[in-house]
Amino acid sequence: MKKLQFVLFALGLTGILAIGVLQIGVSPVVQAKTEETFTLDVACDGRTGALNQVDPDATTPFARGDVAVINGNIYPGGTIPSGFDGAFNLDALPGIGTWRCLFASLAEPPLSGAVTYYFSLDPTDHHAEESMIVVQGLNSHAGPASVPRILAIVGGTGEFSGATGEVREEVIGTNTTGLFNLRYHIKLKKQAPK
Repeated sequence: MKKLQFVLFALGLTGILAIGVLQIGVSPVVQAKTEETFTLDVACDGRTGALNQVDPDATTPFARGDVAVINGNIYPGGTIPSGFDGAFNLDALPGIGTWRCLFASLAEPPLSGAVTYYFSLDPTDHHAEESMIVVQGLNSHAGPASVPRILAIVGGTGEFSGATGEVREEVIGTNTTGLFNLRYHIKLKKQAPK
């Protein structure tokens, strides 16, 4: 009986050692959250706009090929109320970062343009650098009739280094500078640590 117990113990120990040897050189698998979702609101600041018009005599505000640059304030999701009454005052509330937009007009309704957005978020640690998410896609900023769009996260810096994912953009209203308030539902895919 003791001999049988010893043989079983030896076989079990051999199996454990074999498993250990097979795992040498293999990094452990870390269970981590691979996707993060959050919402940001943006108030576009009409005072920061710059427009390079292909045809300055065009009858529409944006002819095909016109390029514009605009900045805005970023707020936590749900901060800006919906409404096209122009009542939201972006000077009354400090933001959590700066949104920058490079816009090229397509003039293909309902699409208004091809865009690159830079979401530069203020660091929460005063010694850290800002973190940025870079987004590209097509938008449809045409007032209340705007169609929500899905855009691609193409990269980032700081906390968002190597970011990928998607962003759902929707126009939720206008503000005191005469431009749009936007809501971004961000689905960020995290990269595995190396």
